[in-house]
Amino acid sequence: MRFYKYHGAGNDFVLIDNRGGEILEDDKSGLAIKLCHRRFGIGGDGLLLLENSNRADVRMRIFNPDGSEAEMCGNGIRCLAKHAYEYGAARKKEMEIETMAGIKTASLLVDNGRVKEVRVDMGSPKLEDMRMRLRAGGRKVELAFLEVGVPHAVVFVDDVDAVNVTSLGRAIRHHRAFPKGTNVDFLEKTGENRFRIRTYERGVEDETYACATGISASAVAAALVGLADPSQAIDIEARGGRIRIELQGTEDGIERVFMQGPAELVFWGEIDLG
Repeated sequence: MRFYKYHGAGNDFVLIDNRGGEILEDDKSGLAIKLCHRRFGIGGDGLLLLENSNRADVRMRIFNPDGSEAEMCGNGIRCLAKHAYEYGAARKKEMEIETMAGIKTASLLVDNGRVKEVRVDMGSPKLEDMRMRLRAGGRKVELAFLEVGVPHAVVFVDDVDAVNVTSLGRAIRHHRAFPKGTNVDFLEKTGENRFRIRTYERGVEDETYACATGISASAVAAALVGLADPSQAIDIEARGGRIRIELQGTEDGIERVFMQGPAELVFWGEIDLG
């Protein structure tokens, strides 16, 4: 079976076109565990499956390296949109993609037939608690908890390089305050509407080079606590690259989030699934 290796700002994925239904539902979770393993598989932060949709142009399924299925993935959806356009699954510069978090609209920046960047309407953020306080990793932590397709805990820090992302991130991710778990983002302000971020991802169970839903959630949180101007674009630098966020809202809060960033094909190949 042919596979494609993509990355969006360093967040890497194995993508398989499953519109023909070759991969059965019962096999998807186990296949993600196998293919995403960095020593015994292809290696990746997730398995993307491009599938048919009765509600949109295409459907995205995203499975984590531990086999769990995620509701949404911001970097993954940009990679899937690029693949769908360049390989003919949906030859549209504006396409609708069905996810478990609803239908998302992707706008493609195309140059000479190649997708350079993708802008995604991430929908409306769901605010849970903007001033949550808890004890994790042997310390008191204050964070903002919200959802942009998936749950995120955003911790504002003075220096992201000084944070033990794996240790503290894991402690917060498994905290009893989050029965379903959460992704954890550590956000440092570096300038006017400019930030650096590091993320511990649920399902990957480690730090990843970028998390676009986390970047989206962090931009919303930063705007709501007064660290960012929501009327201007917000640039957030992850370890693997930069993502730009634009917010639309009213005096009552943020209504919509738009995320824009790169998507790159690394290589493709054939794998025997047995």
